[in-house]
Amino acid sequence: MKLRAWVDAVRLKFLPQGVLPVLLGSAVAWHAKGVFNPFNFSLAFIGMALVQFALTMLNDALDFLYGTDASGSGKKNPYSGGSGVLVDGVITPREMLTTVLLFYVIALGIGIYLTLTVGSTLIYIILAGLFISVFYSAKPFRFAYRGIGELAMLIGYGPVITLGAYFVQTGEVALEPAIAGLVPGMLMWAMIVVNEIPDYEEDKRARKMNLVVRVGRERGKDVFILSLAVTYLFIAASVAAGFFPAQALLAFLSIPFAYASASYLRRYYRDKIKVAAANEAMVKVYSSTMILLTVGFLI
Repeated sequence: MKLRAWVDAVRLKFLPQGVLPVLLGSAVAWHAKGVFNPFNFSLAFIGMALVQFALTMLNDALDFLYGTDASGSGKKNPYSGGSGVLVDGVITPREMLTTVLLFYVIALGIGIYLTLTVGSTLIYIILAGLFISVFYSAKPFRFAYRGIGELAMLIGYGPVITLGAYFVQTGEVALEPAIAGLVPGMLMWAMIVVNEIPDYEEDKRARKMNLVVRVGRERGKDVFILSLAVTYLFIAASVAAGFFPAQALLAFLSIPFAYASASYLRRYYRDKIKVAAANEAMVKVYSSTMILLTVGFLI
């Protein structure tokens, strides 16, 4: 029972957001420099997986402690809010926060090792990512509560990760991985927006002033659809400008998932349970787009 609760707490369905940008940044390094260090890649991959788990649980724990998340695991949209394990009482906030600290410490240790072996510039990228990850929900900044959480995640789960992954392969900072990183960043923005819609009432009561609470569910729906459109237009523009190879247009094969997510959201955005179909489709949009874009840089 406890093991199952921990599996629920780390929310494996959201792991791709932490690790697929590592694949993309590494693919950009291969495309640009023809280099690939499997050991450094593995460390970066593990480190980001730990950061993703830690961020997920930290956000879960703080939302619970702030009174934002009051839904148990049995009566909620599985793609929004927290995991429900704290509300159910299966795991205590102290246990979860201790695990969060452990994961962050291990990830930081990996980052320090890579900094010592690859180059000192990496530590600044790591610290920027760690700052965004922790203060997305934690005081005093609480980005998610001040209407800038979406932008913080666009940066932290976009260019920050791809630049870091590129650097551990090449020992250099470059423009190409930063531009490529805007794709997972924009997809992360869109995913956060669609996941905020079913939490609208709870977030509004808790004064969690995220983008959807500020503009409302109706406009939030439109922001999400526009975000998806902008992401695909950005990929096309990057190919046209020569930043991405032509094969990056493979990412357009994920458009059917994007269409499905937008369609479900239009139909169910006021129903926090039925709108899960839009949330699930967005997870597929993210993963398929990222995998296809990565392949585009490799072939």
